[in-house]
Amino acid sequence: MSGAALGIEIVVVFFLALFLLHRYGDFKKQQRMVLFGTLLAWYLCFLIVFILPRDISTTIYKQCKIDHDDHASVPTVNPILSNHTAANTSATPTKR
Repeated sequence: MSGAALGIEIVVVFFLALFLLHRYGDFKKQQRMVLFGTLLAWYLCFLIVFILPRDISTTIYKQCKIDHDDHASVPTVNPILSNHTAANTSATPTKR
């Protein structure tokens, strides 16, 4: 996962959690620790929800590229295109 995309996503998720807390919470009536705890909980939950799919897809993509490079680097064996059979020189004679 690229660093820029991760940084942008972290900031966007933080502001999303802050926006939702501002919309559904009351900053004037709640204690600061309650607001901070709620913001932290929502932020971490949203972070998992948004980053996990990106992480999985990036990991699968990188593994696919590695597998493709491994298959491309393996030399291929060209078949012999003649009708002549080679003598079997690898077999050793047996003694009776």
